[in-house]
Parts: sequence; C-alpha cells; structure tokens
Amino acid sequence: MKSSEVIQVLRGAIAATREAGVEHVSIGDLEAFATRLAETAARTPEDVAAGEAAMEAYRAELSAWVSARQQRHEYNLEMLRSVITVGQSALKSALLINGGAAAALLAFIGSVWSSSNAAAALPSISAAMIYYVHGVLSAAVAAGATYFSQAGYGGEFGKLSVSIGRVGHVFAILGVLISYILFGCGSWLAFVGVTGG
Repeated sequence: MKSSEVIQVLRGAIAATREAGVEHVSIGDLEAFATRLAETAARTPEDVAAGEAAMEAYRAELSAWVSARQQRHEYNLEMLRSVITVGQSALKSALLINGGAAAALLAFIGSVWSSSNAAAALPSISAAMIYYVHGVLSAAVAAGATYFSQAGYGGEFGKLSVSIGRVGHVFAILGVLISYILFGCGSWLAFVGVTGG
C-alpha cells in the first residue's frame, strides 16, 4: 500500500468521524483503527495501490476457485467411469456364472441320466437348473434396468427422468444381487443332488 493511500485513509476516517459529530476519540478506538490500517497495509506490497492489490488477490482467489471446481469435476467424472466399469463387470460376472453353471449342469445331467442314482439326484439338479436359468434372467433384467437408469439420468424421459433413473438404478442393483443369490441357491441344490445329502 502506498504511503499516500495510508494518509488518504487516515484523513477520510477523521473527516467521517467529524461529520458524525464526534469531537473526541478514545485511545482504544484509535489503536484499533491503527491495527486495521496496518493489516491492510501489510496485505499489499509497498508502491502498489491497494485497489490493484485487491484486484490481484481477487484474481488469485478466482483462479483457485476455478481450479478447485475443475478438479472436482474431473474427480466426479472418474468416479462415474469407475462406477460404470464396476457395474458392467458385476453384470457380466452374474451372466457368466449363472450361464456357465447352467451349461455345466446340462452336461452333468447327461452323465447322471445313465447312472443308477439318477432318480435321487435329478430332482435337486433340476431345481438347481431352474435357479441358474432365473439367475441369467435376473442379470438380463438388470442389464435392461441399467439402460433405463442411464437414460433417466441423461434426461431422456422429460420431467420423470430423474425418478426413472433412480428406479432403474435400484432395479439394476437388485437384479445383480438376486442373480448372485440365485447362483448360490442353485449351487447348493446341485451339491445336494450330486452328494445325495
């Protein structure tokens, strides 16, 4: 802050106080004013006008704010990409494990059919096959719900877009979870059918 500006601020404060009708100023008030003036002067370098320093400080704060917003935006984009990637992996694995289990069980039924234990094993193995097929169906429904979720969040359904996006999101998650549960139930029934116990 230039020394001429310090003098202008001091004269302006004296004039404003006189216009307010104050004839005497306490030492405490004068010390507080001097402290505030010193803080203002300390924030601006010598030979630089206070207005210029304030403008540079504003520009620096604005630049920091823009940078922080850009970083937050990039972080949100990366999080969205990672959520989409993980969701796709969950859908693929739900389809793969249930479909693979159903195919393997079909091959296994062929070998059990000719054995002497076929009558005891087939009811559990058939029930396991139903679970696996429903697991594939649940994963396929989850994939369809993912489409509705993305379309909803993308605003393709007008005023109901966000609601449809949320409902699709919930159905996609539930579809994958149900698919995993069905795989577990089917695997347990297949185990019971094979071991006879």
